[in-house]
Amino acid sequence: MRPRRPPGGGRLQRWLRGGLLGAMLAAATVAGRADEGAFSVRDGELSRRDGIVYLDARLDYRLSDAATEAMENGVPLVIVQAVQVTRERLWGWWWDAVVAGLTRRHRLQYHALSRRYVLTNLNTGDSRSFRTLNALLPALGEIEDLPVIDSARLQPGQRYRVRLATRLDVDALPRPLRTVAYLSDAWALDSGWRQWELTP
Repeated sequence: MRPRRPPGGGRLQRWLRGGLLGAMLAAATVAGRADEGAFSVRDGELSRRDGIVYLDARLDYRLSDAATEAMENGVPLVIVQAVQVTRERLWGWWWDAVVAGLTRRHRLQYHALSRRYVLTNLNTGDSRSFRTLNALLPALGEIEDLPVIDSARLQPGQRYRVRLATRLDVDALPRPLRTVAYLSDAWALDSGWRQWELTP
């Protein structure tokens, strides 16, 4: 008895092997012809309650045409949101020390049968579905009351910062597509760090 394939698996394999993959690579290398997308950290705010430091932030996500096409052909996309608390070292030429950190991972999928976009928090397993990608992306960009560090760990007289970045996890892509993604700016979706001062 043959093992059952996961739903959509055959469709994904056909797409990865077919001409769409080559066409996507060709399109991605022609400047100005495709939307290459952008990730950014719009704003953020720190607060304290009951001895815990919390972060609220808004992130803006715009997927590239290549990433959107891949997702709508069955390729899950994994988005990473990384938060770090750093302490400034006494020597200015040395990297700041990371004293706390956490990573949130979300998976974006398109279900062709239901025509729904599904956002799954891979840390908790919670999922939500949306009728459009434009409805999903703002939900992905909302960070509310995220605990980042216990205030007791902050030493008086030291300088601390909380920093946040988000990126598309290229390593989570299927192997054939991963090779393409490493060569294309359309898959290099990374906000870079944005940081805020944290007073002990």
